[in-house]
Amino acid sequence: MAKRRIGLRLLAVLALSGAWGGMAQAAPTVEQMLAYKPTQPSVKISTPAAAELAGCKVELIKGAKAANGRTPSGWLLRDPRRLPVCCFLDTDGDNHIDVWAYYTDGQESYREVDTNFNQKPDHYRWLGTNGSKWGVDLNEDGRIDSWKSISSEEVSQELLQAVLTKDAARFQALLISKSELDSLELPESEANRIREATAAAVAKFQKTVQTLSALDGKTAWVHLETGAPHCTAADSLGAKQDLIRYKNGTILYENGGKHDWLQTGEIIQVGRAWRLVDGPVPGSRVEEVASNTGVNSNGSIIPVEPEAKPLLEDLKQVDATAPQGNIPAEVIRYNLARAAVLEKIISKSKPEQQEQWLKQLADCLSTASQAGDAGAFTQLGQLRAKLAAASAGSNSAAYVTFREMSAGYALSLSRSSKSDEMVKVQEQWRTSLTKFVADYPSADDTPEAYMQLGMAHEFVGKETEAKNFYGLLVKNFSSHPLANKANGALRRLNLEGKDFELTATKVGGDEPFDVSTLRGKSVLVYYWASWNQQSAADFAKLKAAQAAYQAKGLEIVTVNLDNTAAEAKAFLAQHALTATHIGSQSGGLDSNLANQYGVLVLPNAFLVGKDGKVVSRSVQMATLEDELKKFLGN
Repeated sequence: MAKRRIGLRLLAVLALSGAWGGMAQAAPTVEQMLAYKPTQPSVKISTPAAAELAGCKVELIKGAKAANGRTPSGWLLRDPRRLPVCCFLDTDGDNHIDVWAYYTDGQESYREVDTNFNQKPDHYRWLGTNGSKWGVDLNEDGRIDSWKSISSEEVSQELLQAVLTKDAARFQALLISKSELDSLELPESEANRIREATAAAVAKFQKTVQTLSALDGKTAWVHLETGAPHCTAADSLGAKQDLIRYKNGTILYENGGKHDWLQTGEIIQVGRAWRLVDGPVPGSRVEEVASNTGVNSNGSIIPVEPEAKPLLEDLKQVDATAPQGNIPAEVIRYNLARAAVLEKIISKSKPEQQEQWLKQLADCLSTASQAGDAGAFTQLGQLRAKLAAASAGSNSAAYVTFREMSAGYALSLSRSSKSDEMVKVQEQWRTSLTKFVADYPSADDTPEAYMQLGMAHEFVGKETEAKNFYGLLVKNFSSHPLANKANGALRRLNLEGKDFELTATKVGGDEPFDVSTLRGKSVLVYYWASWNQQSAADFAKLKAAQAAYQAKGLEIVTVNLDNTAAEAKAFLAQHALTATHIGSQSGGLDSNLANQYGVLVLPNAFLVGKDGKVVSRSVQMATLEDELKKFLGN
């Protein structure tokens, strides 16, 4: 263990290295370093473009001699900006690699470790923007057999991938093991309940795989809905430690432009890892599994007292009248009717059963408020005050508070027509958000509040404050989906004077594109979507810019952020523009292309110089002609 600590200390300070079949040999080439890829799939790392390879350097780094007389050492690859790309380290000085480290924008984001020094990795760690997973490969076949660390969100991502790939072994690695269950030291009755559920889990998984056989590799994980974790005190269980669990989780996924749900079943925390207890069940609604059980609108199971059960049928009848369009009067009617039934259910439910019903009530009142019903907004405020008094600091209180804030902000915007009024509304919004993150530092909506704070400050030119809030989101909620976008926003705000990196496939095909191939030309990069009403007018401006400056070396690249490629192709068919058109294919504003530079609103445009470095990260289409004249000349 002493040898391992010595080596990994090197890694932490970028004094990183790893043997290349014997350190006495010549240094590996850049191409040889890049030939080594992560063993695990879908790991996001930085890779230099072909045009950058000549500027990359391989460095030999050595550590202090260990007590055994050996010297840890290895090879570190840096890109032209001197940022580390990958590093292969020999921590015990035996001239064999035992740590493989990879980086994203200079930060370590993935690591493979050979813990038994047999030249095969057996531990895999996702770090930085890649998450917090730590998997163990017991038989060294490249597949994870168990998890030392994995968040509930990452469990749900792994579960969905197991279903998509029909991989029962990948699913079983997520289940709580006998040794983990024993470590919880639960009462025998509780332990038996978990054993029975786990015993039937694989059969349930196989059934779900058959039901969802039409899903493919293009299906994308979007979100995990769990509510607050449920904690049962050790003394009330007769156990030696608290039992922390989610009674059920609901995965939202996107497939072919449509969204659907997958139920995870119970998830239990064991040390640093969250573990599944049961098999997955498909669908947006789960059939009632007991006489005292109801179902949330998002599909998760909610306990209901027997006297409240008839109200579930009332709720279903209201849901059957949901408006098909966005007519304000119909939206108000439906949400107020639903809210009335939800209030009755809450009144007949135990306190521990109320949270999901309260969330639904808040959603209904917030929606009705934003559709123009003043009474709904008053009710929402009363609900917030009631929860603040009864359960200050709770996740329920935070949830209702955030919906009231959001509804109030939307209403204020709709009623403001003068610029000075808009300024006051924005100031109040920033003040409300700042108070929210202070009052509820770890609520479910806190990451969204940090993102809104970053956006609100960025849009009024307070970039220092914006960077601070984006940074807090990344620091405090590193595994949250919004952390990637916040990290991208930080990257964008610091982008001027730095290389612009962009790779994707062209719209309408599988042809790859890398913006580095346009070095030597000035490039205008325009992010857009067909649903944005400004896109048509902007394409006309882009066409004019192309005609005026193409002879001076201007190239135009458009980045489409529609949810499907079909939407992009339909728009391009009507608004012809001779340019390079690339797209996300799926995900829209939540896609990797949008998250790379934290694109928050559309349109968004960048101007890149002939050297590949960003000249402007905030090109305004209203003044595009002036900016191009300034940059390219009359």
